[in-house]
Amino acid sequence: MCRTMIAEQKRSLIMLVLLGTLIFIYHLGLGILNDRGLEPLPSVEFLYIAMFYCGVVWWLRAEAKRSLVTQIYCPGLMAITAWPIIIPYHLLKTRGVRGLLPLLALIGTFILARILATFIYLAVFGFPSG
Repeated sequence: MCRTMIAEQKRSLIMLVLLGTLIFIYHLGLGILNDRGLEPLPSVEFLYIAMFYCGVVWWLRAEAKRSLVTQIYCPGLMAITAWPIIIPYHLLKTRGVRGLLPLLALIGTFILARILATFIYLAVFGFPSG
């Protein structure tokens, strides 16, 4: 019993780290491109959206196995349509306020990537003149 609970916690943490890494890398590159006035390729946008939703579903599945909450019928549809509402609600109901820490970590990853992208742009290309 204890081993399975630790394995599920580990799986949930691994999925959270992978999702955070995806968010960080994409938004770091996107920030640098946007600072230069460029747009990412549509294929990159498509792959990011697909990987993001897959990551959210896999993380939600790993999180759901840690609690006694009944599995939902179609986590993919839920992730695409209502993840900004349902995931915080699920984490808050199953773990209390501490459950929101992973979401705060993902939001912090996004903010850190955008700030770092601006600093990298300024370090490489300097301040824009004009």
